[in-house]
Amino acid sequence: MTKDYLEKKKLISDFFIGYESEPLIINPESFFIVKKNGIFDAGIILELQKKVESFLGNGCFVVINDESINACAMEKDEVPIIALYAGTIKKVFCDACIMMLSDEFLTGVGNMAACYHDISIDERGLRVDEEDNSLLKIDISGDDIREAVGYMIANLAIHFIIYHEVGHHKLGHIKKLKEKYNLFYQEALHTENSQQYVDERKQMELDADLYAADLIVETMELLMGRWGEYLNIDLGYSEMFQLLIPALVIVKENLPVEVYSMKEMENSFYFPNIVRIVLTIMVVARKPHIQEALCHDILVMFQEDEEYRKQFEKENSVVVLDDSNQLTETAFERFYSLMVAGTEQIYTKIFLGSYRPEIFQLDIKAMHWFLHLYK
Repeated sequence: MTKDYLEKKKLISDFFIGYESEPLIINPESFFIVKKNGIFDAGIILELQKKVESFLGNGCFVVINDESINACAMEKDEVPIIALYAGTIKKVFCDACIMMLSDEFLTGVGNMAACYHDISIDERGLRVDEEDNSLLKIDISGDDIREAVGYMIANLAIHFIIYHEVGHHKLGHIKKLKEKYNLFYQEALHTENSQQYVDERKQMELDADLYAADLIVETMELLMGRWGEYLNIDLGYSEMFQLLIPALVIVKENLPVEVYSMKEMENSFYFPNIVRIVLTIMVVARKPHIQEALCHDILVMFQEDEEYRKQFEKENSVVVLDDSNQLTETAFERFYSLMVAGTEQIYTKIFLGSYRPEIFQLDIKAMHWFLHLYK
């Protein structure tokens, strides 16, 4: 049974003591800034809310009136709860739309004349409407196709974030934390911070990522049907995978916790963010129906452009085609890892104002090492 505002506020009030925001929980319709477009608007978030609550049984999904970038899973009175901060929705949407304004991102998609070569984050993004200072506006590409792609990317990113929290409940993590460590949600710190606890939490976070990967693959078919009908275009698993990569890069760059050194990784609940995202992408890419679609499209690209194939083989020290003229496993892995690193570099250039080729190469090496390690 769906819970109303007062029931939800009572359930979560203990977890957000001292919040000055009023109301504490907000309806997406009261802050969402996108026109109704059938791809990613307030209606989609409300629909996702219903879907999540059906997953949780007697649970509830709430949007917290806070500009922070975060989401968490918790439980009270045997009721599973997922909380998504409003700032997360806004930031993810903003990032996706600004990336679509760049002429370095997804070149050839839509009208590139609507894009910009250099984008200053200080001049773009969320801003107050001059006519109504209660409304926030966002810069969106003047091209309808690129605008729609931005909506899709943001939609997938929000789905992944929420599905990760669903995973904590469905995999029994919250109940285990409560029963074993007397903790009521996965963000809480354990006072002992024992190695066993750290190792259990690290495994929980990894498992929740992989749960989200499985769930988002299951969701793809529904989204393909909806978006394809609305936009009057054919979307397949290959296209959805290409949208998922920037979605997960945006998630990675906005995760509230990052670890860098081996020591930090040993003491953290998380693997480095690049590792988390690459593992997720690897799992998605190896789903049989997605791998089949991807391999076909990549193979056709290399077959039609022999010059690029030779260049790719030389630069990456790989053989693209096997004796049967099929795409090799190594070439497949290298191609999608390059997609991840390339997207990350574009994001970094746009939002941090830097582009360092040496970091790109280090990312590639790290990805290949972890791909090999976790096969």
